[in-house]
Amino acid sequence: MRRRGWGAVSDFDGTVTLRDVGDHLLLHYGFADAKTIDESYSLKVKVEDFMRRAFAGAALSEEAIAGFVRTRVRARAGFRDFILFCERSGIPFEIASGGIDLYAEPFFAKHGVKVRSYFGRARVVKGGIKVSYPFLRRTDLSSFKASRVLRMKKAGLRVVFFGDGPNDLKAAAAADKVYAAGRLLKLCRERGIKASPLTGFRKAIKFLKDEMKCTR
Repeated sequence: MRRRGWGAVSDFDGTVTLRDVGDHLLLHYGFADAKTIDESYSLKVKVEDFMRRAFAGAALSEEAIAGFVRTRVRARAGFRDFILFCERSGIPFEIASGGIDLYAEPFFAKHGVKVRSYFGRARVVKGGIKVSYPFLRRTDLSSFKASRVLRMKKAGLRVVFFGDGPNDLKAAAAADKVYAAGRLLKLCRERGIKASPLTGFRKAIKFLKDEMKCTR
């Protein structure tokens, strides 16, 4: 199959945002320590399992989380521009994340954008936050992210993927173009997966513009 158009799939925490929002929340309010957070990035640990455990004892209100996002969470440079570019250019873009809707929704509202996305569903309960992942049916988050890339490829698109963590590795391996930060960039280099450093989204805009010119 000759692939003409492009699609895009991205992680959220530490990719769209400059810092992992879940980690930042847990550390800021004292519900986890740096060692626990660091250990959660092992390839042997499922992000969704860590999030369920870590937030189960995080006694935070929706208002506190939303306020934290408004004042402390920063987007990676060019993110909003990338969303608007994709909308203008007819490029399907979606986010697949182990993060939770309680901080994703105020983040998108803050930046005035809407994105097709998959996040953990969270609700405040006594003593913490209950997190579930209805979209993970008989699969794990890492495989789900890869499946979103493969779904676009099956539809005849080439796919650019953005990520930063070990659970993004399968999706990066399946994509046609990868922008990686942090641990993912290191893993890609170790495994021979070609990846460009993710410093912002504007380089991806330029890349896609150039690719679109070539196919006209």
